[in-house]
Amino acid sequence: MKRFILTLALIAAIAAPVFTATKTVTGKITAIDGTKVSITIQGESADWVKKNGPVKFKVGPGKILEVSAKDVTPVTIVVNTKKASEMKVDDVVTFEKGLSVAGC
Repeated sequence: MKRFILTLALIAAIAAPVFTATKTVTGKITAIDGTKVSITIQGESADWVKKNGPVKFKVGPGKILEVSAKDVTPVTIVVNTKKASEMKVDDVVTFEKGLSVAGC
């Protein structure tokens, strides 16, 4: 019985990081140039906000092209997204870490 409980505890400890929620980030759109969207992050940035990182907006996915220095406030990012035409300057957007696309 002890071995069974220990096994369950071990499985839960290993699986816990997989099921943790990803921090969402909120920002204000400052510029749109074709498929490139500049966003000034409001509040604190997440650790996963990095160059070439995938993001997921309500309207669709994107990829971070540029990130300003993290020690500069506010942090500004440039995201490439096919859904840029559905966004507007001065809109407040919330996004989260997107799915990684593995290359061939």
